[in-house]
Amino acid sequence: MSSEINQILDVCVNKVVLIKLRNHTTIRGKLQTFDPHMNLVLTEVEDITEEKPKNLDKIILRGDNILIVSLPKE
Repeated sequence: MSSEINQILDVCVNKVVLIKLRNHTTIRGKLQTFDPHMNLVLTEVEDITEEKPKNLDKIILRGDNILIVSLPKE
């Protein structure tokens, strides 16, 4: 992962991010940590794909399943 991406994600640690996955699922959660492969650990996670959000609590996302990461507004 490039250092620019590392810097951007470092700023987002402990902030809520919105993530679109390859399986068309959209989730929202607080970014706890990440690694060079863009594997993410999220807490307070909700699957917001459908009208009624589903609580997923804490998850680990494998980086190759992520299509888009929407960062919080600063």
